[in-house]
Amino acid sequence: MWKIKSFLIGIGTMLILVGCAPNFSTREEVIEDSISEETPQETAIIPSSRVSEQEYQVLLPYRLSESRGVILNQVANRLDITEIENGLRRHSTDVFDPETHFFQEGQRIGSSELYSWLERYSESTDRGLNPEVTDRNELETDEIIDEERDNPRYLSHILEQNYLVRTDENVVQLGGMSLAIIMKSNYRFQTEIGGPYYYKDIDEDEMLEQVDSITSEVIQRIRAKDGLQEVPIMVAIYREAARDGLVPGNYVMKTTVQGGSSSVGSWEPIDEEYVLFPSSSGRDKDPDLAATIEEFTSDIADFFPNYVGVIGEGFYEGDQLRKLTLEIPIQFRGKAETIGFTQYVYGLIMDGFQPHYDLEINIKSNDRQESLIVREAGAEEPIIHIYDR
Repeated sequence: MWKIKSFLIGIGTMLILVGCAPNFSTREEVIEDSISEETPQETAIIPSSRVSEQEYQVLLPYRLSESRGVILNQVANRLDITEIENGLRRHSTDVFDPETHFFQEGQRIGSSELYSWLERYSESTDRGLNPEVTDRNELETDEIIDEERDNPRYLSHILEQNYLVRTDENVVQLGGMSLAIIMKSNYRFQTEIGGPYYYKDIDEDEMLEQVDSITSEVIQRIRAKDGLQEVPIMVAIYREAARDGLVPGNYVMKTTVQGGSSSVGSWEPIDEEYVLFPSSSGRDKDPDLAATIEEFTSDIADFFPNYVGVIGEGFYEGDQLRKLTLEIPIQFRGKAETIGFTQYVYGLIMDGFQPHYDLEINIKSNDRQESLIVREAGAEEPIIHIYDR
């Protein structure tokens, strides 16, 4: 018997729990402003329920980042933007326990300050963390190209997240900070505005050679800010995907700088990646899953002529598949066909996909979500939602 259930995910769930559901209590706490000690304390609401044990509770009203929007101008692939934010929060759970910490968007690095850090270093932009180059007015076009390729902008963005703790005085204060240092895998540049684009591939070893100096300088600047001398800082290095990549990049290593220290110690490697299906890299990474998806694709094509293909994304930690997301685009002529197709896919899932990983299937028509099938790792049956619109 298949089930239909709606999903409210993430922060939206908390908002509804706080504002609408009378059976859930809320606790009002006094929150100490995390921007400076001079600003007055504020009253905040801690939702009485949480999405999962792995997710942080978020204080309400929600406070937006001081550098909100910068990432949209700095990171080209939208898939990267989602993974940078979600992945940093995921890795933060190893350092800042979700049982005792609350999540807040970054409040200590402002937009104008962050933009200055992402510049190339020069006499006029002496806060820039990207390599210095010779003044273009002194170079010919070919020389500019060589100079740019020899000294690419390695650093794309720095994402800050704050983690708050509650004190005995029933207030919350900054208990930890996480920073994602986002590095390019490919550098695109122009020699003049409106001119053609040139490219430089940056291999991972070359990228990692820049990490220590950039991270050390960022930590020094964070420690120089008021009230941040004793705050533990988790730093994770993210390698971007290609601009047109169909799966996001991945975090490659992380470290924690303890409170009172400004020294970046040893790095812990992160062995995770996103893999595209169908693809040669998918077959090399997981031939059994690749074969399962190919059979799944073939079974759909046999019964639904309007079907145009499956796009899959597998998230791996080491060699272990943790989550598989499939998107199925298909043209429907009516709601009954949508229901029938969803039922058919449900049956294929029960017969063909192993239960040890999270599974999400998005069925779409004309870029509109028609139905959703979700199965958590270890669950006996998926949960289905068919959108009524």
